Amino acid sequence: MKLNKSPYFLLFFLIFYLISCGKKNIYNDVNLKTSYYNYSNYNIKFSTEVKGDSYISYWTLDSDTIFNSLISKNKKVHDISLLLLKPSVKYSFTINTTYNNSNYTSKLFSFTTRDFPEILPSFDLEINNYEFDGYIFLRTQTNPGIQLLIDSKARPIWYSIADSTLSRPFNTINSSSYISLSKENLIHEISFTGDTILSIDTKENILHHDILKYENKYIGLTYKYFELKNDTKISSLKGDGIVIYDSIGNLLWEWNIFDFINPKHSSNEYLIQEDWSHANAISVDNDGNFLLSFRSFNQVWKVNSTNGNIIWKLGINGDFKLSNEDIFYQQHAIHKIDEEKYMLFDNGDSKIRKSSRALIFSLDESKKEFNLINSVFLPDDLFSFKQGSVYLFNNDKLLFASTVNSRVVVTNMKGKVLWNLKSDNSFYRAYYLDKLL
Repeated sequence: MKLNKSPYFLLFFLIFYLISCGKKNIYNDVNLKTSYYNYSNYNIKFSTEVKGDSYISYWTLDSDTIFNSLISKNKKVHDISLLLLKPSVKYSFTINTTYNNSNYTSKLFSFTTRDFPEILPSFDLEINNYEFDGYIFLRTQTNPGIQLLIDSKARPIWYSIADSTLSRPFNTINSSSYISLSKENLIHEISFTGDTILSIDTKENILHHDILKYENKYIGLTYKYFELKNDTKISSLKGDGIVIYDSIGNLLWEWNIFDFINPKHSSNEYLIQEDWSHANAISVDNDGNFLLSFRSFNQVWKVNSTNGNIIWKLGINGDFKLSNEDIFYQQHAIHKIDEEKYMLFDNGDSKIRKSSRALIFSLDESKKEFNLINSVFLPDDLFSFKQGSVYLFNNDKLLFASTVNSRVVVTNMKGKVLWNLKSDNSFYRAYYLDKLL
């Protein structure tokens, strides 16, 4: 992600002189720094006389809880990040070092964090009947693009600001990093401490809607086109493909929907329109094959990740018989929640059913049988006819992004709204992180 760094770095506490508990001078040139694009993170840089393992203990003055940073190992020059600091709060910290089986602790230091900038989205927590220990990961669709982690009180505790609008796709990887599409052909893996772990230029392959990391490979949706030479109204159809890259940017595998469906063939059942298939989500099933959501088709496909063959189609006019209760419309965020169960965000349809829900189901692939496990509707006033997502967290809670309404909502498995957040920004998806390293 291209971010404006210089000249916005701010340096604090230049050249502190610290003395260890053992009265031995082991700490030098201690600096506290932050940056304009991510100054909810504070980095403490210092040097020691010999190589050792160091970490920082820090706490607020009104709390007995002490946080410890990650360990910086076997170095003389250390640069350690402090994460999840609250704005406008005074913190104290000490530096702790171990070498030659001896432990050393610096004297006590303190600093006050800055206010968050006014550019951050505003949040109004209208219903707050559920407290969670983790964080909700959001990304704005504005210029400049902003990413945030908020806690159960809707307080931003981490954020980053880009220098332009960010492309829509982003995804969690683990508790320490995430994958981000900063431009339509530029994938980054970024740590929450702000380090860019890798960058992949997909060149002519324009990515859209969804990206993910799986078994150290980077997978995304891309556009494919089909020319209609004899059609005077529509000259070209926009369809979809899959691309897979390794960690150094080599294209390993590619799939094109038009290699398997010919829109001009008499067997084509899909409406001829410019935005023909409109894929909006990709995930990996337990067997390693791909799950694709096609909004225009009201279908989810399973695609063989080796030969590209279509294994099955689920949805209207698909391979599984669905009752009226089972049918989903304009869906997003298809994924597997365990060995057996699938989940998707069923957006609904403005003409057929003005309601959105989480649809949880299992499939018998050999018998082509669909088994509805749970259908959890949002209130009708949270209907989101486009975009949006739902994910399971804390075993039995559902995290919804109701994008059209600029809402992030938590419900139980019966659809009772436990947590309802209103914002002045809309969010394409909302992810849950149970911790942050």
